[in-house]
Amino acid sequence: MEAKQIRLKSEADFQRLRDRIDEEVSHARHHWSLFKGLQEASAEYAFEMNESNTFWHLTFIAHLDAVVSHLGRLYDKHTGALSLGRFIETVRANRNLFSDEAFKERLKDNPHVETLVEGREISDAILDAELASVSESEPLVVNLWSIRDSMIAHIDAEKVRTGAAATQMRWPPLGDIEVLLDRASAITGKYSFYYGASAHGGIAGGDDYKSLLRWVRKALIAHRAGIQRIQEAGQ
Repeated sequence: MEAKQIRLKSEADFQRLRDRIDEEVSHARHHWSLFKGLQEASAEYAFEMNESNTFWHLTFIAHLDAVVSHLGRLYDKHTGALSLGRFIETVRANRNLFSDEAFKERLKDNPHVETLVEGREISDAILDAELASVSESEPLVVNLWSIRDSMIAHIDAEKVRTGAAATQMRWPPLGDIEVLLDRASAITGKYSFYYGASAHGGIAGGDDYKSLLRWVRKALIAHRAGIQRIQEAGQ
């Protein structure tokens, strides 16, 4: 399905589109970062997590569902969506917004503008390659569409009826998720930088789970020590 540009009436329209697709990527990255961090922590804190296994199991599922939902929106094939494909075509149709003159005017108060303005070429060849990487010519994208349409955004009744749903993956392989997420980040991050020298940021408190797990460990140690004291006092 051919992606079409989103027609703009003003530069402010583009800024709103850019901000929203950047936000979508950022939210996906935050959930992915938490999922990966918790996955790594599960080796060190296996005992603590097993004390509340259901909570952590559902937490892992929730983060993966969130990441795949965000990716489904970013790689959306529907014609009215703000997708990566339509964003790329909108950049192609509005390259005047990325001209050296427009960039310098936008960042006229930035003392590094003369350095930042360099190396921001936007060629048709680059845009075509990026568009191909987010469209039906890319197997990872096609698989994401299939999972999104039959498992995430909708439940495919026919697949459930025939039992086929039981054998379909609920999420793409983790390696595929990372590739798709990195690709989306690279595309939106590049054009945000080309437009206004801005970049994606992390999330404050993104590693708070480490403090939580440390406190759970301390609490369990104290709890076991308290039980031991009671048992010793009763002897």
